[in-house]
Amino acid sequence: MSMKNAHRLFLRTLMSRQFMKEGEIKTIYQKSCEAYDEDCSDDQFQGFINTVNRSLKPLFLEIRHVVSEDNGVLYFGLINTTEDEHSKMATDYSPNDITLFKKAIDLIINSDDGTVSSLDLINCAADLEKKMACSYTEKLLERLVLDKWMDESSGIYSLGGRAMLELEQYLRRVYEDDIVECMMCKKIALKCQTCEQCEGKLHKHCAGKYFAGRAQHMCPNKNCGAPWTHDVPVLPSSRSNVTSKGKGPASSTVGPTSHRSRRSR
Repeated sequence: MSMKNAHRLFLRTLMSRQFMKEGEIKTIYQKSCEAYDEDCSDDQFQGFINTVNRSLKPLFLEIRHVVSEDNGVLYFGLINTTEDEHSKMATDYSPNDITLFKKAIDLIINSDDGTVSSLDLINCAADLEKKMACSYTEKLLERLVLDKWMDESSGIYSLGGRAMLELEQYLRRVYEDDIVECMMCKKIALKCQTCEQCEGKLHKHCAGKYFAGRAQHMCPNKNCGAPWTHDVPVLPSSRSNVTSKGKGPASSTVGPTSHRSRRSR
């Protein structure tokens, strides 16, 4: 199936925003379909996206989705499918900007909690071969957050949803020995919970899904079975922000990840 006017309207709108929550992109989908009297039911949404993606493939573009490590919210983005991180960012950032961003990735990947402080980034920028002024670095970090390459909270930075979408293959290749997968979703786990015994990782939102309704909390790794001692987030559908404490062992069906574990966090 080739693109129709509804697909083209949807794509034009998406290209102006590039990265948005599931509810936002579905609203655009519905409005685009309604504008041309097309079916906009939820069960047609993925097929609609697939049609757009087939037309985008020769342009090395694709609509993909990612789940936020922080809150489990689903985001969609229009991404560049080439693996080279320079080609993904070159139109908006200078080579020196990209060098600092790669340094930030190094610090984040090798941290205990998938984050890096603003002070560490400013110091890193000052140590570059082409040094950055503090004021320029602060503005660059603001741009990276605005463009969804990074997230920031109280001066602490982590990789943003756009980076997790567009740079996944780059991260897996460059940091092959450091990258860890979540035991549930098999996606890269940077900001996560760690089993104290086997060092298996779970995203907080994956832990919330896995342990929901279980009286006892244990590591999902079928070869481990240790008590899960972390506070497990209650999913939004429970209408509560209360967390429950991990308790003694139960049964498990999930196996270990295939990558070497990073340091426990």
